[in-house]
Amino acid sequence: MTSVTNQRVHISVDIEGTTNSSFLAELGNIYGTDQVLIYKVSLKRFVRLSDIPHTPATSLLKLGKDLLSSTPLFAHNSSNQDGKKYQENHTYTRKNLPPDTAVVHGHFTPSMFKGVFYNPFISIILKDPLERMISLYEEWKQKKGGTDWRVTIPFDNKLSFTDFALQERFNNFQSKCLGNRRLGDYDLVGVAECQPGFIAQLKNKDWTGYVNSKSKGYPLDKPRFKNLGITQEFIENYQTVNQMDYAIYLQAKEFIGYC
Repeated sequence: MTSVTNQRVHISVDIEGTTNSSFLAELGNIYGTDQVLIYKVSLKRFVRLSDIPHTPATSLLKLGKDLLSSTPLFAHNSSNQDGKKYQENHTYTRKNLPPDTAVVHGHFTPSMFKGVFYNPFISIILKDPLERMISLYEEWKQKKGGTDWRVTIPFDNKLSFTDFALQERFNNFQSKCLGNRRLGDYDLVGVAECQPGFIAQLKNKDWTGYVNSKSKGYPLDKPRFKNLGITQEFIENYQTVNQMDYAIYLQAKEFIGYC
């Protein structure tokens, strides 16, 4: 499949709570699962998408979910030592990536690959800051704190969403994830709400059908927001604290002209 990257190694910056398993499946479809390298924060190593043990019936979407889960990457029934050797033989450091690597995807900043790739194609997807935080909270609750993020939040079942979202370590997190680059320095920018349009651009296909300039606010009357204790007062406070994240999110939408 022809990609807009034009044979350049694709550095796909993934911010926690932004993309999902369907995005990994798309990368596998575009580049081939054996050439997609996913970064695991807990291991500080990369793994091929194709190296996850699975049955022939397992879909790329299921593979993506396995990678994003907190379960071990490699199931091994032998000794711990054999399991460790197996893991070492099937994972890679950033300076020892396979020569056929087409894309690296994960929670990192582009500077991680300084001196590793020549003239890489760098992309990033941003998400509405509040929606991203809701996704993080839901994942954190589901996994009881066992996430593979760059930020560790000890699990507390009594911690409310509003207290979770306003922790200082989360303030303007997406802005920090840009690293030493401005948003305009990225080769391709997208927003999570219009992931299909981003994928269409990545495939170098017409994406004008995804244009949607309608703006929408937060439906505070919906149970999803009410159950999390999200009020207008909270939103105003959250937006004030995360001004930089909202600014780059709006900038991303302006860049691409849709959503």
